[in-house]
Amino acid sequence: MNLDKKTIIAFLLIGLVFLFVQSPVYQKLFFPESYKRQIEARQIRGVTPDSLDERQSQSPPMQEEIASVPADSLQVKERVESEIPERFITVDSDLYTARFSTRGGTLVSWTLKQYKKSGDELVSMLPPQSAGSLGLEFYTRDEDTLNTAGYAFSSEAGDTINLAEGDGTLRFTRQFDGERRISKIFTFKNGRYDFNLEVALENMGSLVADKSYQIALPNGLESTEERLGEDMYYAKAAIAAAGRVNKIGKTKGVLEKESGSIDWVAVRTKYFTYAVMPQTAKAEYATILGKEFAISGYAKEKWKKFAVTLGMPLTRENHRDRFTIFIGPMKDELLKSYDVGLEKLMDLGAKIIQPFSVAILWTFKKLHTLIPNYGIVLIIFALLIKIITAPLTQKSTKSMKKMQAMAPRMNELKEKYAKDPQKLNEETMKIYKEEGINPMGGCLPILVQMPLLWALYIVFRSTISLRQEGFFWWIKDLSGPDTIFTLPFSLPMYGNSVNVLPILMGLTMILQQKMSITDPKQKAMVYIMPIFMTLLFNSFPSGLNLYYTLFNIISIVHQKYFMGLEEPVPAVVKSKRK
Repeated sequence: MNLDKKTIIAFLLIGLVFLFVQSPVYQKLFFPESYKRQIEARQIRGVTPDSLDERQSQSPPMQEEIASVPADSLQVKERVESEIPERFITVDSDLYTARFSTRGGTLVSWTLKQYKKSGDELVSMLPPQSAGSLGLEFYTRDEDTLNTAGYAFSSEAGDTINLAEGDGTLRFTRQFDGERRISKIFTFKNGRYDFNLEVALENMGSLVADKSYQIALPNGLESTEERLGEDMYYAKAAIAAAGRVNKIGKTKGVLEKESGSIDWVAVRTKYFTYAVMPQTAKAEYATILGKEFAISGYAKEKWKKFAVTLGMPLTRENHRDRFTIFIGPMKDELLKSYDVGLEKLMDLGAKIIQPFSVAILWTFKKLHTLIPNYGIVLIIFALLIKIITAPLTQKSTKSMKKMQAMAPRMNELKEKYAKDPQKLNEETMKIYKEEGINPMGGCLPILVQMPLLWALYIVFRSTISLRQEGFFWWIKDLSGPDTIFTLPFSLPMYGNSVNVLPILMGLTMILQQKMSITDPKQKAMVYIMPIFMTLLFNSFPSGLNLYYTLFNIISIVHQKYFMGLEEPVPAVVKSKRK
């Protein structure tokens, strides 16, 4: 088999790999835990799939009705205490603006100051006008669910807590009959995406049926990207227990429950996450309930919502728990700093690809500390990869020349042993050994780059370091396609987005193929593979296409001026047949 056929196979494999990564089969093979742990839908502590709002609107569902909760033993009304005025308290940090409500002492909004969705619109982590997050739930002895999100809490804090003036504390208290009291104390530090929550339960233990309570994240996360479908592709909820992380990405209304020693729970989108980490004691269980909502104006794309609860043991009549809450970008250095495996939320590919992804990300960040433009970082990175692979390319070229020179002799062998394939193979391998030819030598550079290209695809598509990082002119976001205009129709394999870099990549591939392919019978391959790769890469991140284009240009220069491919093919090796 000559070099051109091997090249065709290698590129076909690359295409199949990229298509495979985007398929459900990939998730099932490389992330089987979420499939193995699917359980039958069942009612747990009064929560059912029907408890999620299924309305369709032009934006994600806005309101979650808080159920009326009987709690006679606590001497409160069996309804949301709407007659008591709700007050909002703003916490202002260098990194975010948060809004808390006296209704349940809950978090109702979280806006990141250093990240934008599009234009001047800042990233909002929580769906607007939704039920408050971090509410407390109890399963009472009279078999009712007590959801404190509907109760009025008091707070002595002013309307705004400015963290630029120093660390901040926000306390909410709900006084019930007698000595029964619930307190929630939030503490904040400027310059951090996390905060602490202390839950104090006084004389509540005797009222709770199963000696536990739940802390709830009922609303999931708001989509933060212009391309909703791509954002929701990465949307998941996760439960970490004993170093193992169970990621739930499916939204079929099935309630997932994990019991045991729970380290943390989290919900995530493509680039951001909301995680709750118990500090004083491990959680006893966690539940995840996912639903999908069609959103008009987004074709068939849907918003994925995950309702998460964390079950905590209530071991004393007067009980206290502390939690660390993180709401922010999924940067690996940030997530690793908590030392609980929170970085496992990130998607860095299958285990065999992760070392490449980690190495690429580390290299990008190191180069970026010296060079502020990631486009220039890519140029340097492409040069480094070319230098590393140059010896393999040199070997591949020599092997190709020898194979071309051996072609007449190999044709003689095929004629001589046409009816004896085994003998043909033996004689072929004997000639390869005599001439010092490695039949796979021509494929080595391509085989080496396959995991690299796969890892680059993962890094550019799913790591926040490259989000909205531009290069120059029309390349404004290296993590997405460099679309210059959109067609009113969609073409098979191509889509409706006209992107420049995939076309440039295809043109450089044609030029490179013309320099490499000398057999007139193989001239069609000059155009077939570049066209295939252009179609395949059209929807890929512009950073990946930029890297591939730069690498092709560097390879062309290398071939022309350093490898002498423009020279005639060596004289044909004479037949040894007598």
